[in-house]
Parts: sequence; structure tokens; C-alpha cells
Amino acid sequence: MVQPEPMAKRCTACSQGVVGAVDRFSALPDGVIHTVLSFLPAPEVVRTCLLLRRWRSLWRSAPRINLNEEDFGISIMTIRDGALEEKWARFEDFATNLLLFHDNTSSLGEFRLSSHVYNQRHVDRWIRRGIEYYPSVLKILILELPRFKLPPIVGSNFCHLKMLYLRNVDLGSHFRDLLCSACPVMEDLELRNCEFSGNSSQGITSSTLKNLVLASCVNNTGYPLVITVPSLANLCLMYGCYQSGISLCKMDSLVRADIRICVAEYETTSPQHSQRELLCSLYNVTSLKLVGFQVEGMLNEESDKFPIFRNMRTLSLHRCFLDDYELYEKLEALGSFLHSAPCLEKLILKYCMFYSFSDSEWEIERKNEKYHSALPGWKDFPVSKAEVD
Repeated sequence: MVQPEPMAKRCTACSQGVVGAVDRFSALPDGVIHTVLSFLPAPEVVRTCLLLRRWRSLWRSAPRINLNEEDFGISIMTIRDGALEEKWARFEDFATNLLLFHDNTSSLGEFRLSSHVYNQRHVDRWIRRGIEYYPSVLKILILELPRFKLPPIVGSNFCHLKMLYLRNVDLGSHFRDLLCSACPVMEDLELRNCEFSGNSSQGITSSTLKNLVLASCVNNTGYPLVITVPSLANLCLMYGCYQSGISLCKMDSLVRADIRICVAEYETTSPQHSQRELLCSLYNVTSLKLVGFQVEGMLNEESDKFPIFRNMRTLSLHRCFLDDYELYEKLEALGSFLHSAPCLEKLILKYCMFYSFSDSEWEIERKNEKYHSALPGWKDFPVSKAEVD
């Protein structure tokens, strides 16, 4: 049997091996190191570059800048424990120097800022500086209200921008002009809890945009929000921006749509007009998800004004038909809409027709009886797969 070497001898051999080992990390190409650095928070990028002499300046040319206040211990609890001023000073010093000394000879792959607005001037300066590096991806996440006022931006700095993500940002009165004239290659736009403001009509106009998400945004202009994106393939409208109406124009390329509304958003407008107008703009989709739509929005009594959804294969309805109509009227509205989708293959119904979050056994039985009493004589629809919840 081979006896293990004494511990001292093994340690000596290991030390000699380490001394004579080849430094493989130093031999790694800059492109590989940049790829690794792109997954790290900004402070970790700088620390990692201190490991080897050859890496010392690589942080200056890192393709991604990710500034996050949480990396400096800033949170809601920071305000309570009285340490905000000190931690924000560290964050401000780091962010300012990182952006000041970053190499500006090449465009930036991504610039991401996640922060509260404890100092408007600092945040404004960081955003301006980050945009000066011509990023392909720009993400600005303001973590709570009030919304951050988007500073005036030089349009030429967006010539490489393909994706824009904004959260809790006041877009101002020139956002549509910025998208239309200064973003020639943008494909993805996501706005969450943002505000369209100004005294004139606002909207989104782009000839290159393919994916659009508007989630819980606010339109305070008093005019309908006009969306004109002829190349759009995927659309998601989630609660908001409906106060003055939404106009969808030139949606010939649209493939998938997810439209979510709540009844309160239609208190000052006609559900029949606004919901139906939205539906009529989605005539080319293959997959459609609707949340919160009502009976009148789906009735196509004026058949000449209601489109045929010839490409639709999947229809998903969540919390629809929860208004005060009788069950047979709700089923008639559903059937009316299904008649307009002759190629439908899959229908999904979730929490439709009735509020059922806290139903007793008696209420469930009563609803089942109403379903069965309304079904006789109801027309059949050739849907290959249906799910009901």
C-alpha cells in the first residue's frame, strides 16, 4: 500500500508548484475578461481588475456599466438608521469617478442605473454622462416616486440604442420626437410607471420598434396616447394610460398582444367605444390576451366596423365579463367575438363571468345552474382546445 506523503513535504511541493506555475489568467484575451466583467456589479468590476497588473485598466473599457445604490448599502432602512448621507456620498464619489474615467473611444454595450433620487443633480449628471458613451442598452430605474424628470438629451447619442428601459421617469414633452428622430435602430422599449406630460398630444412613434411594453404608465396630457409603430411584433399594455384613450395606428406587423385594463380607468370614457377601438386595432395578431374587458367591448353588432381576426390562433381571457350583464348576455358577447376569429385553435378562460374569489359551495352550485340554463341553444364554435378556470 502506498503511504501518504508527510504534510510538510506536500506543502513544500505545492509551494514550489505555485511558484513555477504558468499565469494563465494573464494570458486570457481582453474580450474574455470583458465578458466576465459584464456580469458583475460596478464595484466588483473595479475590485476584480486589481487582481492582476495587466487588468488594472480594463475596468475603463468594460462594455457594461451597472450602477446600483444597493451595492453601497443604500435602502429604505438606510434612511431610518441615519446612515444615508455617508453611504450616498460613497455612491456618488464612486459613480462620478467611474463615469469620468471610463474610456470613451468605443460605444458602451449597456448603461444601467438603479437609484432613488436623493440628489437630483447627481442622478441627472450620471444619466447624461452614461448616454455620452452611446450605449446599445439604456436602463434607468428610479426606485420610488416622485418620478425623475428626464433631462434634455442630445439625440445623436442614441444612434446605437437598441433597447430602452425606464421606470418612474417623467418623459417630458419631447419624448415622441426623441424616439422618432434620434433612435434609428431601437427595437425594444419598456416603460414602467412613467408619465407622459406636457400640453400637447404625446405618444410613441418609431419605424424600427419591434417590442413595446407600457406598464402602469400615466398620460396627463389630456389627449389620447397615439402609438404609431408599423414594425411592432409584440405589444403589452398593462393598466394605465387609458385616461384619455389610446390610439393604435398601423399595427399590420403585430403578432402577439397582451392588453390589461381595469374598470376604474374607463369611468370618464365609454367602455363600448374605447375597448372595442383597442380590439379593432389588433386584427392581425396570432395570440391575444385580454384582462378586464367587458361585455360591450366584444359585441360586434355593427359587423361592418368590427374586424375579422383571421390570423388568431390563441385567445386568453382573464377576469373578463365581470360587469352587471346577465350570463346569457356575457355568453353572447363571447360568442360574438369568437365568430370574428374563424381560425382560433385555443381558448383560455380564467376567472371570467363571475367574481369567485370567496364563493361558498351554495354560490358555486347556483352559478353552475345558471351556466347550464344559459347553454341550451347556444351555438358551437370549432375551437380545438379550451381551458376554463
